Amino acid sequence: MKIQLAAALGALGLLAAPAHASCGTDFCGVNTHWDAQGLSSDDGLRVDLRYSQARADRLRAGSTRISPAAPSGSDAEIENRRTVNRLLNLDADYAINARWNLGIGLPLVMRDHRHTFDAAAGAFTQQSDFRALGDIRVTGKYKLDLGSMNSGAGLRFGFKLPTGATNKSMSPPDPADPATPYPLERSAQPGSGSTDAILGAYYFGNRPAAGWGWFASGQLQSALATRADFRPGSEVRLDVGAHYALAPSLNALLQLNAQHRQRDGGANANRASGGHSLNLSPGLGYALTPNSQLYGLVQFALKQYVHADPAEPGSGQLTAPWSFTLGLTHRF
Repeated sequence: MKIQLAAALGALGLLAAPAHASCGTDFCGVNTHWDAQGLSSDDGLRVDLRYSQARADRLRAGSTRISPAAPSGSDAEIENRRTVNRLLNLDADYAINARWNLGIGLPLVMRDHRHTFDAAAGAFTQQSDFRALGDIRVTGKYKLDLGSMNSGAGLRFGFKLPTGATNKSMSPPDPADPATPYPLERSAQPGSGSTDAILGAYYFGNRPAAGWGWFASGQLQSALATRADFRPGSEVRLDVGAHYALAPSLNALLQLNAQHRQRDGGANANRASGGHSLNLSPGLGYALTPNSQLYGLVQFALKQYVHADPAEPGSGQLTAPWSFTLGLTHRF
């Protein structure tokens, strides 16, 4: 029961036309693959609904905070405001048998991005605020046989599909061409337009008598097929964590989450993209019933490094110092 209740803790299973800076839509999520952490049974059907939010409002180049450029009539974007990223994820996983598991993830992307457009006729604020389906993920999991009830390992593989829109625009448009919609930066769109391969592995160990356990997980995501001259940077995520039973219905979890992402590529990519981060993620979970758990987790950035555009010394990316998630998971 302690292992099943601890599943409530894992939170967050969350995305910059050339400009002076990137919109700041990437942030590192925590690991929510409960069975891959040894935190829940993988029998039958599991449904997880979670809400995540991050506010990117700190302009950074490399690991240093920088000040945005002052308006000068450059007819370019100045990322001096913020991007509020909200994500509502519905994940469903079904165990076919003791070895194989299939899952699907449906994301609703809610994003509000604002920046200053440095028009020759005078600077003004542009905004894009939308709610739209993002890129669906279809994954499989294969469990290895370690011959132990208190440890496990496996492989995770699948695809991210190009289901999200890539045609969102900013408002108002460029006054120099008011009849043409001003496109939102490609990596800030609901979808990337690419089909990506996903490959990962995990290992966990539990100590039921002591009320705690640990896990380690790694995952690579890389684009296989792209369109409209944009290729999202390949991404590697590494997670380690531990969980501890504070009370029969209350559990604590702590994760260390690392992420590395290459620059985006293609003519429609922003060169001020990609980087790496290290984040600390403490959380709590509460068992509403033996099969339903409510959880919450806050993630704090320990280290953030973002790529600037080599051709623009004053470029950078908007970053979020912290984020949070709240969710509910139920096993049928």
